Amino acid sequence: MEQPLKLEPSNIRDVWDDIKPGLEAVKRDWPELSTWRVEDVYAEVLQERAVVYVTEDGFAVCKLDTDTYSGESDLFIWIAYAYDGKRGGILTKYLPNFIEVAKHLGCKGVSTRSNHPALAHLRELTPVYTEYRVSIDG
Repeated sequence: MEQPLKLEPSNIRDVWDDIKPGLEAVKRDWPELSTWRVEDVYAEVLQERAVVYVTEDGFAVCKLDTDTYSGESDLFIWIAYAYDGKRGGILTKYLPNFIEVAKHLGCKGVSTRSNHPALAHLRELTPVYTEYRVSIDG
């Protein structure tokens, strides 16, 4: 049985030295997915606009994504990283735990935004919409 995620977020000061290399790896390996700076993650968690959950396998940084009009929220998985480098590993293994965290927080769902190919193989995740964009250089 998988180790459950704690409902209480980790204290960023206690886990920063452990998660910082993973954040740097995400920035390096997926620059198109990470417009944030590593320091932004620290600040978001410190200012209680995000939480970090740490397992023996990796970590996830989550936020509440609240719809402006309905007021309903999703537990938004902003960044997830597996220490073994297996892409999508944290979501694959711990998605049921994220669902329980979301239920506990009164959320309507769990979501993430990514073009990461590993997410397409998780049968629990269903695309809600496809975003199209024209890049304008200059």
